[in-house]
Amino acid sequence: MNPHVITAMPVPFTTTGALDLPAYRRAVTAVDPHVDGVLVAGTTGEFPALDDDERLELFAATRDLIGPERTIAHLGHASTRQVIRLARATVDLGLRRSALITPYYLPTDPAGVVDFYREVLDAVPGLELFVYLFPERTGLDVSPSVLTEILALPGIVGVKLSGAASETVADYAGVLRSGQLLYSGNDATLPDVMAAGGHGVVSGVSSLFPTVFAALSAALCEGRGHDRIQSQAAELVALTGANIRFLKAGLAARDGGDWASRMSLPTPNSETVNQIHDAVASFT
Repeated sequence: MNPHVITAMPVPFTTTGALDLPAYRRAVTAVDPHVDGVLVAGTTGEFPALDDDERLELFAATRDLIGPERTIAHLGHASTRQVIRLARATVDLGLRRSALITPYYLPTDPAGVVDFYREVLDAVPGLELFVYLFPERTGLDVSPSVLTEILALPGIVGVKLSGAASETVADYAGVLRSGQLLYSGNDATLPDVMAAGGHGVVSGVSSLFPTVFAALSAALCEGRGHDRIQSQAAELVALTGANIRFLKAGLAARDGGDWASRMSLPTPNSETVNQIHDAVASFT
């Protein structure tokens, strides 16, 4: 199987805080030839800072650029009611491939997590839903045994692992049902993910360096030596990592636009910005 690279796309804002759709479209167009899909309004997309109408604009823009089958719309919200409202509007756009982070902020138990996904799928038939686990952001640790129950629900097509969950890919891969996919959010580990039974990565860094990840995927698929490309990918992940403003510094240099943020995030110093700009010049 060809290792999948799904880009977790940052969302650009102007310095006044407005959504910058032209800059977003340029960024999606840049990754289009190189990756298998785009995750829209996920953690890297600062989804808590987006209104639903803005999310739907981003979903529609991505659909128009790369097609509905390659667009994965993140539906995460703090309440089931909000998720269902957004999911219905997303389906109305012709989009069914979605991701949904577990409940967050208020604690729940395993039965509550399973019921959360069941309620959404029952309310919005036709969704093709990836379970999204990120214990550091949600305060919720979903075990493989609990995931087994969720994966049995009609409409669940796979799982995306981030943070600590991505450190035990094999355990989660072991409970997948036939046809379901596993993606890791640790974009420095594509070869390890494939070896552990996964199917690819959801990569924020590929938004800035899509050709490197495409080359790594191709080398793994073809059984060619991939150590050099993997080393490049790991170095780029170490440079920009999960730091959204670090990625945005490179995207602004590559594609234009302010690429500001709405959320309080670490800002790279001038030396790091220069290193990011040098990497952009080398790999794009």
